[in-house]
Amino acid sequence: MAFTGRVIHPVALMEITLPARTVRLCDGGFLYWGGNLFDCVDEDFGTVKSAESFEEKTGDEAPGGKVTFLPRNTADAAALSDPAFQNSRMKFWLGEYDPVTGHVVGTPELSADLSIDTVTLKRSRGQREVDIEFESAAKRLFMVMRGNALNDRFHQQCYPGELGMVNATGMPRSTAWGADNPG
Repeated sequence: MAFTGRVIHPVALMEITLPARTVRLCDGGFLYWGGNLFDCVDEDFGTVKSAESFEEKTGDEAPGGKVTFLPRNTADAAALSDPAFQNSRMKFWLGEYDPVTGHVVGTPELSADLSIDTVTLKRSRGQREVDIEFESAAKRLFMVMRGNALNDRFHQQCYPGELGMVNATGMPRSTAWGADNPG
């Protein structure tokens, strides 16, 4: 991202790719980038109230953060917790814009490429807020796959219709197909 003038006009951009549509937001007003309109308000998500700074983590924690939205009504707020939105991609950029043309200058720097993890609706007297927590795809590397087993039920879950494990019952010890035999 190369700044071009004496006065810098920074802008933060966010894009959420949902199953049915793409939400593009910016941190004030509206502007165009790559033929797309980024606005400060969305018909369903409303406006951004706050955003945690993204944190790089160490050890067994993946990078992530949270954005709080202010939807216009309770129905919109409830719609944001659609289970189909989980794992939807969220991208964040920092860039510069030209206040005369309303267009982004150059190519903004991609600061985060994450996915939606959890959505929490918070309601109090006269207020609706939706917290959307997001995380890096790297979090999947930390998942422990409990319940994986060498039996027909689990095998059918992974490979529907494949009957190779159907008669493998009551055996004292199962050996996975294709595994090296140490003895």
